[in-house]
Amino acid sequence: MVFHAAFAHQPDLESLSPAALRVLATSAALFFERGAANTSVRDLTRACGLSPGALYNHFPSRDELLFTIVRHGHARMQRRIDAALAEAAADPRSRFRAYVGAYVTGHVDQPELAQLVRHEYLHLSSDHRAEIVATRRAMRDLLTGFITEAASRGQFELIGDAVGQTLMVLDMCSRTSDWFDRSRDTDPSEIVARYIQASLRLVGAGNQPPG
Repeated sequence: MVFHAAFAHQPDLESLSPAALRVLATSAALFFERGAANTSVRDLTRACGLSPGALYNHFPSRDELLFTIVRHGHARMQRRIDAALAEAAADPRSRFRAYVGAYVTGHVDQPELAQLVRHEYLHLSSDHRAEIVATRRAMRDLLTGFITEAASRGQFELIGDAVGQTLMVLDMCSRTSDWFDRSRDTDPSEIVARYIQASLRLVGAGNQPPG
């Protein structure tokens, strides 16, 4: 059910029919449970209750199906980041905070999708994987830009180069999806706040006043 919710009413998936969305959600659950490399077309058709021909009416290949899921995860995250930045102040420290907050929120809001996207994009075909890698690099470069500018203003004291600091922050934040359990009485906003503060400390700004 979590993947049905993740794919419902999403702008980048609006061209898909209800039947195709059901196939997408069922396939995502299998990929999440078994891993894409261990999920065959036969597994997918059996779980979806379709013949191979019917499955291919919706998605031309297993790779295209996985690519649609992974691309959606990145598009969904990018929209979340863009919305946060649109409301943030113009200074790089504020934009860093907004980016990190949106990034962590995305991982605890849909942790299963976040895990699936993070692990399974590596199993895409070379062309599709290259597109996702370019998307991920662009998202990384955006945060690197905020870190670089903030450091140049004396707001951050980096312990390495800006790209390295970016990778540290993103890796730390993305792993929230590995342990977050929505069934527990945990306030996601508290987790987001803690990770923003931890990220600020990573870039040498944890004890500085907001600004």
